[in-house]
Amino acid sequence: MHYGFGKETPCTDVLLEERPYCSDLNTTSFLQRTIASEKPDLIVFSGDNVFGLCETSDVAKTMKMAFAPAIESGIPWVAILGNHDQEGDMTRETLMKYISKMPNSLSQVNPPDAWVHKIDGFGNYNLIVEGPFGSPLFFKSILNLYLLDGGDYVKLDGFSFKYDYVKTSQQNWYEHTSKWLENSSAPGLVFLHIPMPEFAQFTKPTEMTGVRQEPTCSPPINSGFFTKLVERGDVKAVFSGHDHINDFCAQINGINLCYAGGAGYHGYGMPGWARRVRVVEAQLEKTIYGRWGAVDTIKTWKRLDDRNHSLIDTQLLWSKNMKAELNYHFTCSMIKQH
Repeated sequence: MHYGFGKETPCTDVLLEERPYCSDLNTTSFLQRTIASEKPDLIVFSGDNVFGLCETSDVAKTMKMAFAPAIESGIPWVAILGNHDQEGDMTRETLMKYISKMPNSLSQVNPPDAWVHKIDGFGNYNLIVEGPFGSPLFFKSILNLYLLDGGDYVKLDGFSFKYDYVKTSQQNWYEHTSKWLENSSAPGLVFLHIPMPEFAQFTKPTEMTGVRQEPTCSPPINSGFFTKLVERGDVKAVFSGHDHINDFCAQINGINLCYAGGAGYHGYGMPGWARRVRVVEAQLEKTIYGRWGAVDTIKTWKRLDDRNHSLIDTQLLWSKNMKAELNYHFTCSMIKQH
């Protein structure tokens, strides 16, 4: 969102005729509009929620405005951090502590056992979606959400102003958590602000649903997190923000790499190209007894902030019936490339 001071903050990269009346409030209105249309069960803010760079001297006040549509809806919500959130008057740790205590927030500073498994960053946590009341899977995981802190900038010699990456400690935490949840056989989704280097390999329109309109701004170091996801096999999609005018999904090794698409009017965009959000739907199967079962399909689409609040690019990301053999073949070939 890159939220600033509300109505005092002008929009970036909008049409000339839109400039006089466009501000952060357009972002707020878009989120309210989308929440009313989609009625989601969970709202995810994927980083760069507020814009520091000396523009937000009171980050707490800015966050209240930025997250207001989610808070006012009464719907549970979560947030992770991007590379700009900490550029105001709060550190990344302080930001996550504040976010975790906001109304309806399910965000966590770090996992409860972080003291056992020391973990880099702030905002690494797992949310378990349990089966509905009355189903055989009540109190059991049917969908696992992994949210990670992708950091801001690499703090290594020779990498000035390069974007950060998922550290070994975070990968170990994911692997530990994934193994602990293994018996549920539930699919997983990852939310990470800075896209992994693997996002960069998709360049042809035929390879993706959606569009690429800028290079992937990924870390200069490939820490191997994607390979770890392939090895584990539970995660079906990774959702990233960061690159505002990319909004595609593309699949490799059975894992969908998806951009959220820029929703904020203060962050950069493209004049005439509507701001957008990504919606993800996990549909449950019906058992022979008429009860809800496990997750059967995971779909996605985007909502645009245009005149018609358009719904575009509906696609199937994963289904229980997808052929495991095909995924295994691609996994082997990808590991050889690495």
